[in-house]
Amino acid sequence: MRVVILDGYVDEPTCLGVPPYISTYVRYVAGALVAAGLPEESVSYVAIDDLRKHPEKEELLKEADVLFLITGMTVPGRYLGGSPITEKEIERVGRLKGYKVVGGPIKFGFTLKGGTKAKSLPLGEFDLICRGDVELAAYYVGKYLVEGRELPTGTFNLKRTAKHVDLFAPLGAFIVKEHFYFPHVICEIETFRGCERKHHCSYCTEAFYGSPDERSVEGIVKEIKALHEAGVKHFRIGRQPNILGYKAIKGDGEFPIPNSEVICRLFREVRNTGNIKTLHIDNVNAGTISAHPEESRKALECIARYDTEGDVAPFGLESADREVIEKNFLKVDPEGIKKAIRIVNEVGAFRERERGLYKLLPGINFLVGLPGETKRTFEENRKFLESILEEELLVRRVNIRQVMVFEGTPIAEMVKRAKTKHRREFEKFKEWVRENFDLPMMKKVFPVGTVIKNVLLEAYDGAHTLGRELGSYPILVRIPERLELFRTVNVVVVGHRERSVIGIPVPININTVSYKLLSYLPGVSKNLASEIVLKRPFKSKEELFSLFPQLQKVGEEITV
Repeated sequence: MRVVILDGYVDEPTCLGVPPYISTYVRYVAGALVAAGLPEESVSYVAIDDLRKHPEKEELLKEADVLFLITGMTVPGRYLGGSPITEKEIERVGRLKGYKVVGGPIKFGFTLKGGTKAKSLPLGEFDLICRGDVELAAYYVGKYLVEGRELPTGTFNLKRTAKHVDLFAPLGAFIVKEHFYFPHVICEIETFRGCERKHHCSYCTEAFYGSPDERSVEGIVKEIKALHEAGVKHFRIGRQPNILGYKAIKGDGEFPIPNSEVICRLFREVRNTGNIKTLHIDNVNAGTISAHPEESRKALECIARYDTEGDVAPFGLESADREVIEKNFLKVDPEGIKKAIRIVNEVGAFRERERGLYKLLPGINFLVGLPGETKRTFEENRKFLESILEEELLVRRVNIRQVMVFEGTPIAEMVKRAKTKHRREFEKFKEWVRENFDLPMMKKVFPVGTVIKNVLLEAYDGAHTLGRELGSYPILVRIPERLELFRTVNVVVVGHRERSVIGIPVPININTVSYKLLSYLPGVSKNLASEIVLKRPFKSKEELFSLFPQLQKVGEEITV
């Protein structure tokens, strides 16, 4: 008996599964099959990009007795590590022989672009369509296989609970070894699913999951231990709409009170499970921080104590226009999010290494195309970012996306079609952000001389190699030379672009480094680089610095 999981990738407001991320869905399905009684060796995994690069692996799908397709994008994204499955590819999978199951966020609709309305795909070629939770469907399918019963067909509508997750998640850890990025993978970890707000943001699909269903600290730690034993060293506590909402204390207001004691315990125990290289977070509700600043501060201080450097606390401002905020039930106004940015700066804007990354910085999300948006909206957004610069606050990144519209969300009742009405103002705002906010902020957050560790080299862009650290919203590193892919290097920052930094692998052996990389070092012109090459080899750093004192700026990273 052979069961195959085909990963078409997911991207939701609370869950990312595009390489190097491997989603919760894939691991839960694998664990559910094992919990049902199937042996691990009967369950296989393949990612859609691995299939594209190695067409011969399609035989794995054709020979499968049962095939699970996991996919669904409910937020727009641009990806370096892979491309989500297309509509045509889904149709081709549906035409394969054998028993086929489809599940994941695709149940809410299909679209791959911001500024569009999701459509319902004809999935009739699949034997089982999961309108409920695909991991629970996997458990029942596994049971039927073990018992030799006829497999169910039609629509599966049952929903799993946090107790199911605590059971399935550790058992599914083994599947990560089959990911084509392994061991360079990062696992999204769920604390709870569902939104604690009474009035949900107009566009968000997280409301479809209902009220928060929280996992136990013990269950989360057990899962991370299992993943660590399987070879995973990179984690993001991100499968929740608001990390400060985990085990929160109910109050009278809209936002529950953060439970700093439980959050502290969670992060302390996770960090102590083993040699964890990355422990980051995703999704922080700035409205919670604004409503409960002191309790939020305590929780964030704990996160900043136990996480790893380069972490980001993303805030969904979406719009600084109060009319748009009110019309779309958004979480927080500009003053509230500014308060949250100040607090994160106070607790996380420090470096553990002299030239390392900041420990925890805020991020800001803007969403374009919301009801109520006018030309004035973009001016309000710009003024808000200008106030951040004037106050000299640090922000790790600004994300500008166009809304996706899904049936069943409030926005679907407000708009006939998802379209950015003020395209010219939108493009001008984006250009202003990149030139006047991103670039100066990049120089503050990643000053020349910053050393970024464990940068995974993933792709080529002309003569450049592109890499990222494994983490939450990692900075794109451009190395001006083609290097071997899928290995990690440490780099020193030598320059900046609007959305990336220019880096050189370190340590730099001055006697062997290429002329091209040498010419990128701070203070080194092309003529000076030529002079250095002509005088090689150097016997010592003292000799080098006596002839070329300019190189002392990066002296710590130079070897001879």
